Amino acid sequence: MKYYLKGTNGPNGCYLQSMPRMKVIVLCVVLSGVDAAHCGAQNLVPNGSFEQFDTCPDFSGYAQWATGWYNLHTQSADYFHACSSNGVVGVPFNQFGYQYPADGDGYMGMATSTPGGTPFWYRELVGIDLTDPLIPGVPICLSFQTAMGGFGSWSGNSTPYSCKGLGLKFFTEFPSDWHSYLYPNSAALSLDIVPTDTAIWYQVSGIYTPDSAYTHVVVGNFFADSLNQLTLIDSTGFGTFLVAYAFVDDVRASFDLSYCTATVVEDLLAAMEVQVYPNPAHSVLHVEVPNKQKAGLHYQVIDLTGRVILQANQDNDASLLQIDLRDLSQGGYHLRLFNQQGPLGTARFVRSH
Repeated sequence: MKYYLKGTNGPNGCYLQSMPRMKVIVLCVVLSGVDAAHCGAQNLVPNGSFEQFDTCPDFSGYAQWATGWYNLHTQSADYFHACSSNGVVGVPFNQFGYQYPADGDGYMGMATSTPGGTPFWYRELVGIDLTDPLIPGVPICLSFQTAMGGFGSWSGNSTPYSCKGLGLKFFTEFPSDWHSYLYPNSAALSLDIVPTDTAIWYQVSGIYTPDSAYTHVVVGNFFADSLNQLTLIDSTGFGTFLVAYAFVDDVRASFDLSYCTATVVEDLLAAMEVQVYPNPAHSVLHVEVPNKQKAGLHYQVIDLTGRVILQANQDNDASLLQIDLRDLSQGGYHLRLFNQQGPLGTARFVRSH
């Protein structure tokens, strides 16, 4: 389904020059609360940043060359690493796009959705054995970073499309027939916006409570094309690889619920003597504000994509603010507070079961 053009240097570097260096956009928050018996910043996903390899990728970036990873379903996912410098599966410029790694020197790439010109079942998936099985009922944190493909060194492997849906799913054993398995239209964690900026990494994070002792994780898009909001992002006509294509890096899963974020977010509300509890919270989040700061109080609850989900004014002079969380999905959020003088700051919290 993909073709590699040996020795391609790209169209006179024009797309290389137009792409700025990687920057990270943070779409998640630090998560907290964990069974003490399973504490520690241990990634259950070995080689989650795709640094270790059995073979440096050359003109065919077979995903299984990344140590421990399986190339599933179509066996055609791609491995990119800075050790390769041929313009095909190298870093940062390759046939699929231009992107520095989010972490280290390597990343993975895969087709995530298809328009009508390609077989509807064509998806690329990669998986790996977890270092330890998950424990039913014990929550873990999950995160990964993803970036768009497109504007690569060769039009034949450069996509004009983007879509949402890429995510993580857990298994006790890999399906023997992926063609029949797809699509369950569910995932433990998935990207719920369509990436549209080729210059950045999108970070996706959340909490997942397993119902089985899963031993494998798979990265891919498990949602049908009709749910993926396939979006044209290259109207120049350069890209002719008719799939949505995404890079993936820094895949994490941990019993330590604070582990699955690559960015430390300062809790400014704590410095202002504002108390936010309980955390995690189930139905109501309590916010205690000192009297000197409560005049004209306004709050916003912001989800993993940066959208304001809840907001309201405090209509009285009470120092205790109670925020109803019952309509929120399980996962991590930011709470942002304002008063008459302007922003007070932010705090992180988790909405649990």
